Amino acid sequence: MASQSEENYLKNVYLLHEKNGTVPVTTNELSEVMETKAASVTDMLQRLSEKKLLHYKKYQGVLLTNSGKAKAISIIRKHRLWEYFLVDKLKFQWDEVHE
Repeated sequence: MASQSEENYLKNVYLLHEKNGTVPVTTNELSEVMETKAASVTDMLQRLSEKKLLHYKKYQGVLLTNSGKAKAISIIRKHRLWEYFLVDKLKFQWDEVHE
């Protein structure tokens, strides 16, 4: 089971990859999106690489493995389902639900 922090990294790698196409996601891109230091990003990428959730090579960026991509898609899906629930059932506004 991935921690919340690991899930956030997987989700953001997936979203950046979708935005950029097939280009590997860089540590600097993730650092900017995650609002954290590049060294912290590198540590997490190495940990996720050891768990076989992504392919990481120093100075070359990162790509999700098939299992990492499946996990990221699952995370995003659950996130969207919760957002829909908050809007539909609890009457939150769409601009309130992400936080």
